Amino acid sequence: METKTAQELEAFASLLTKATEFNMLDPYHNREDMYTAKLFFSGYNDLNLAVMDIIQVCMTALYSMEESGNDRKLASALTIADVLQIALDLMPMEEFQILDSCHQLHLKLKDLENENQE
Repeated sequence: METKTAQELEAFASLLTKATEFNMLDPYHNREDMYTAKLFFSGYNDLNLAVMDIIQVCMTALYSMEESGNDRKLASALTIADVLQIALDLMPMEEFQILDSCHQLHLKLKDLENENQE
């Protein structure tokens, strides 16, 4: 029984050693116990929409605290929700779309410049 378990563990360890699926976390420089994860966005506007979604989820969670009945918790939750609403109101949607267009133009101009140098 122990031999079979040891063989299974050895096979699992061998499989784990050859695994190519563990590519989400990259080692953080100068820290052995820290890792970084990359997020990918199609542009500035996509990034903006993701941030807005995160803020809206936080607001929804905070507003759901209203049902708890604890007055102090409710006051804190509503204050945080109000601050998050201000953050949402400050997000310049049109400017982010323009920034995304400018970024695309920048990439095209950079490609043209590289082609001209070759």
